[in-house]
Amino acid sequence: MSYSELYKRVQSQPNGRVKTSWVRDQIIDLTHVARVKEQWTGQLDPAVLRGFYIEGPLSPPVPLEANEILIVLARDIPKTDRRIVFTKELMHAFDEESEKTNTAEKFSNQIEKFGDPKLPTSPQFAAEGKAYWRAIGVLCTEKKRRDLRHALDNDNATMEIVATQLKLPRWVAHDIMRDDFENIIDHLK
Repeated sequence: MSYSELYKRVQSQPNGRVKTSWVRDQIIDLTHVARVKEQWTGQLDPAVLRGFYIEGPLSPPVPLEANEILIVLARDIPKTDRRIVFTKELMHAFDEESEKTNTAEKFSNQIEKFGDPKLPTSPQFAAEGKAYWRAIGVLCTEKKRRDLRHALDNDNATMEIVATQLKLPRWVAHDIMRDDFENIIDHLK
């Protein structure tokens, strides 16, 4: 169950931009996850919650077998956000047991933390940040990132062009182009 191995596999992707279906298949190959279900719903307000990860086994109303996950996504999220939201939720497959939001109490604590920055950071809250950085680390190859960064540095590209090439929102492209990106990713491997 190694994010490091996933990151290494990403580097072999031919066009530099990595498909989410490929990432999903790698998650199944590298982790305990045997199946990924995806559900789009109009019941989520994307201004509040764009998606979430549920891991089985669970009984109805959300029946999931052991090692099966469901990623629920807000139907109304912008198309540019879909790749990052789906992939970020997939990255929760790498959460340590202590980081999982697998009880009502842990979920409640996490929701409270989002609303009150004075509360101590829970392992579940920290896992959200790790999942985001893991996701952006696997949505393009190192080579593609370096090439785009070089183009930006030489004024041959804009952040909008980078975002369009990666099929990601501009704010995510900005994070991928950060000076400390490699250090952050190295910390997660």
